Amino acid sequence: MIEFVKKYKTSIFLSVLFSLLCFGFMLTHFTITIDEESWILSARDETMWLYQGRFIIWLFDLIFTEGGNYAPFLWDISGILFWNLSGIIFAYCLFAKTEIKQWILFIFLSYYSSLTFVLGDVFSFSMYSLQIGLASVTVAAAFYYTLKYLEKKNWKTALIVLGLLLYSFGTYQAFICVYISAVAAFCLLCFLSGHRDRIKYDIIISAVLCLIAIASYYLINFIIGKAIGTQGYLTDNYIGWTSGEPLKAFALAMANVGRVSFAIPVLDVYVNGGTALRWVTIAFVIYAIWKFFKCNGIREKAGIFFFSVALCFAPFSLYLAIATYKTQGRMMLALPLVGAVQLYLILREINKKALLYAAMAASGYLLFINARDMNLFYYYSSIVYEKDCSIAEEIMYDIEEKGIDYREKPLAFIGMVAQEPQPTKELGVLGGSMFAWDEGNNLRMTDFIQTRGYNVRAADSTQLQKALVESASMTVWPQEGSIKELDDVIVVYLSQPVEEWYITNQAQ
Repeated sequence: MIEFVKKYKTSIFLSVLFSLLCFGFMLTHFTITIDEESWILSARDETMWLYQGRFIIWLFDLIFTEGGNYAPFLWDISGILFWNLSGIIFAYCLFAKTEIKQWILFIFLSYYSSLTFVLGDVFSFSMYSLQIGLASVTVAAAFYYTLKYLEKKNWKTALIVLGLLLYSFGTYQAFICVYISAVAAFCLLCFLSGHRDRIKYDIIISAVLCLIAIASYYLINFIIGKAIGTQGYLTDNYIGWTSGEPLKAFALAMANVGRVSFAIPVLDVYVNGGTALRWVTIAFVIYAIWKFFKCNGIREKAGIFFFSVALCFAPFSLYLAIATYKTQGRMMLALPLVGAVQLYLILREINKKALLYAAMAASGYLLFINARDMNLFYYYSSIVYEKDCSIAEEIMYDIEEKGIDYREKPLAFIGMVAQEPQPTKELGVLGGSMFAWDEGNNLRMTDFIQTRGYNVRAADSTQLQKALVESASMTVWPQEGSIKELDDVIVVYLSQPVEEWYITNQAQ
């Protein structure tokens, strides 16, 4: 691998620079998004990671943090660099035994580290960006040692694979799809290169290793659940087989493959930065059809069809297994790898000079689109953050102007501050306002205000009930009479609360 890195050092170096360019705005503009507000204060219950089945993140935080508190810039840039490293490992595993042009490797690595829909979303959560980056390296290393095991059949190598996979899956279950996608890509490449003798054997061995790692993961998760309990709302909503309409759930999960792959907006659900994803998918479909009709023999055509379809479906394998269509970009961690492989397959077929230049231009354009979308993605998020900062400062100014000591009594926010239309509908969580999320989440708002340097705390359910009764005679903030001090709580009336406000704040 060292020789591989030396040989392609220019492509690797430029791809890392390009990746940093994509994340340039995020790395130079600090923001706090939904869920980050409590983790940066070490005010979050760390067992939340255990409830979510991410016990490796819990263990990482236990060793390397205080109460799960993250270091903003360090976590982000480290996670991004680790992700780039995982791309280099995957590239070595897939291309070490063949010749790949420098510019094609640059495209492969750059696309892998810049797909906005996935990376923009997953790295927007700084409280686990470093952990995700590390896990991307361990799953790539697991794939590397899988290939080693397939060559030498050493049981110690198999144990290394299982340990690395367990670390990855225990960080985020979505890495199951990354490993499956890597195996699918390897098998397709082997089939296309004529090395077909052992594909069936390789698939079986890889599947067995993956299934053992998954079983080990779920056994550990089951034991942890028995010890600390579970929170069903974190998982039950994603299991389509228990929805009462399992066949419909599976059909929707299948439809979701097309929705995401072709970046098709459905109702209010968008694929942010989906332009590159859509065109790569379309180009690969055209490539696969061309390859299918070009080859001779039913067996070869069947192989092209099977492995091409397998590659396209591999990033969705876990979600098809649980029959869910509820997928965000941060769950689709295998899409960058699959898209990069698809680009490689397309570009390596082009030999004519005119077409080659056109392919270079088209690839460069797709990378530019990714860089543009990623920076805009974080820029639009920063607009929401700056607005939230202004709201927090104005509320605290109004409280202090009234001579109220916010250090002595908790704050009770009734209702929410309605969020103005976003510059784009594709932001998702990144475009969420702290003062509008969950229709007015008191814990979230007070935690966010704490990040602005104010030592405030949230009212309990009894105080919220008292504040709710008092708000009936108050005006909406920022009007006069929208803030009132009671004997044990400070009431801030933001709007008429809706049903979700009661559910979120348990004030009903």
